[in-house]
Amino acid sequence: MKKIILSTLILGFGTMYAQKTRPQANKIDKKLVGLWKGGEKDQQINGVEKLWVMDRKEDGTFTLIFTTVQECEVNQHIEKGQWWIENGEFHELHFDSGNTDVYTYEVPDKSHIKFKSKSLSTDMVNNEYSFVDTKIEDRN
Repeated sequence: MKKIILSTLILGFGTMYAQKTRPQANKIDKKLVGLWKGGEKDQQINGVEKLWVMDRKEDGTFTLIFTTVQECEVNQHIEKGQWWIENGEFHELHFDSGNTDVYTYEVPDKSHIKFKSKSLSTDMVNNEYSFVDTKIEDRN
């Protein structure tokens, strides 16, 4: 099931490359640029698994294909936004909601990024929301 969802997410990126916005010039960490996948279960909402594919570009924009699975119901949506590094922290502005998520991050190797949220909601199940993004390797 996860492989099917991930394959669908990756294919969806092909249609989105034509849509671009003009980002502001912000500081980025080039180690975070590229196509990444991640997921978590029961951290924000009990019984909900979240899977995503994130495309972080060098110009500071991102496209996020987000999938949730709850009681065998699968939902997907696409988010676009801007990302940057400020005071050593990762910032992620979502254009649709206008919300900016802030994370501390660590890059233990070229294939993984560990994120820990600094902007926790009182609605979350877990007081320490964290996850790992894994690089999707280029197959060229």
